[in-house]
Amino acid sequence: MTNAVSIIRSLLIYGLCLPFAVYLGYIIAQPMDRPSFVVVTIALMLPLLPVMLKWHHFILVMSWNMSMVLFFFPGSPSLCIIMSVVSLTLSIIQLILVRQMKFVSVPSVILPLVFLTLVVIVTANLTGGIGIRVLGGESYGGKRYVVLLGAIVGFFALTSQRVPLGKEFLYVAIYYLGTLTALMGSFAPWFPSGLHFIFTLFPVENIRALMEGNTPGGGPYLRLGGLTFGTMAVAFYILARHGITGLANLSERWRFMPFQFKHGLSVNQPWRVLFFIGVFVVSLMGGYRSIPLAMGLLLLIQFYLEGLFRSRLAPVLILIGVMTAVLIIPFSNKLPFSVQRSLSFLPLNIDPMVRMDAETSSEWRLNIWRDVIPTIPQYLVVGKGYSIDPRELEMSDDLARFNNSGSEVGAAISSDFHNGPLSLIIPLGIFGVIGFLWFLAASIRCLLYNFRYGEPHLKQINIFLLASFVSKMIFFFVIFGAFYSELCVFTGIVGLSICINGGMRKLVPALAAKRAVVPPFRFPKAARPAA
Repeated sequence: MTNAVSIIRSLLIYGLCLPFAVYLGYIIAQPMDRPSFVVVTIALMLPLLPVMLKWHHFILVMSWNMSMVLFFFPGSPSLCIIMSVVSLTLSIIQLILVRQMKFVSVPSVILPLVFLTLVVIVTANLTGGIGIRVLGGESYGGKRYVVLLGAIVGFFALTSQRVPLGKEFLYVAIYYLGTLTALMGSFAPWFPSGLHFIFTLFPVENIRALMEGNTPGGGPYLRLGGLTFGTMAVAFYILARHGITGLANLSERWRFMPFQFKHGLSVNQPWRVLFFIGVFVVSLMGGYRSIPLAMGLLLLIQFYLEGLFRSRLAPVLILIGVMTAVLIIPFSNKLPFSVQRSLSFLPLNIDPMVRMDAETSSEWRLNIWRDVIPTIPQYLVVGKGYSIDPRELEMSDDLARFNNSGSEVGAAISSDFHNGPLSLIIPLGIFGVIGFLWFLAASIRCLLYNFRYGEPHLKQINIFLLASFVSKMIFFFVIFGAFYSELCVFTGIVGLSICINGGMRKLVPALAAKRAVVPPFRFPKAARPAA
């Protein structure tokens, strides 16, 4: 009986493997096109299936903020989107096969995401469908639907299982430090030509600079966006790992080695404060005015959550800030042009050319908002969607060249508003706004509960996740935002909090009862006189 089963098993294996091997040989012998390349790549990755079964969640967290794309798939989707689909699929299979396995579920956050998914799908169907040009569609913009739905799928993949105990700081490190891959695209013009094949995986920030070999940025000063976001990610991890208290604690033992890997990656003093100041200064080289605003808002909220307003550290930090301003103001026009542009929103004496460039950018955004705001009632019930008619986009470009005007019309057609509320209400209408606000409220509640009732050793992580979520939300509505590309930031933060804490933490019943019992107030009894 055993031999018969073994023979049948062998016949099945050979019956599947041999035809597939012949098919692969035929594909390889032919000129390689994109579908053939996808088939060959999947076949080569099949031996990695045991690795994926064990480490798919770890790889998903690591790839969440990476700038890596998979060029052999149609549309060159990011690694994060593909890993979200793969990780969720494997988690569902494991859930079916393993009875002890359960998803980390937080219904209060799941319901608004399901509602938001329905809004996206219905809006797409009512506005021409999800037309993906590379798949033969007649319109552009379908990739934005994929990015939106990928952010939601990624949330469910993140929360499919809890982070192993003791590995929380490691997962936070790979989540944020994956952004360092954006440096590849920023430094592309300085790569040797023999290494340009790397950019099939890591997108180039400025393709014109790569082809012409000149300074990226297209202006009189250097602007490296990948360098900015990569260094900001390092600052974020230092705050998540050590907080403002640990950052300013110079009384901690100083070590020669900058890092230690005991209980997760940590930065030793005095390297910790030096790295933080260094990466923040380097982040200003991108010329983005939003960077110092975003960092200042984050530090202010985290400072409050750590309870430092009434500590001795508050006047010290205020004094350091005043001294820094006193040193910068006299030499502000001597700083690099990109740093001057990052600080151009302040009343400083900066170069007139930099000031004019910043004001031109602001005026360009204001012109877009003036043209778009009157159209809000038109898309209030049924949003505009993300589908773009290529003929309409081509006509707008021709009109801009004919009138020698800016690109405001093209930006409005492509829903590139540089404004968070407009990027939400016009493409998805009022129902998209309701779904997103519902999701934000549920996420803040979840992060707040994890901050209050989470494990003591996760206190610093929960503080930072709550501070970063709130600061990002304020930044999205007040300063800058793009809903389709930044939804993954919100789902990533709350998803990471849920999988690290094992869900939404709540007050322990015994502790809650202890806090609820308040001894009644009674007047002291008068002493009786002695008989």
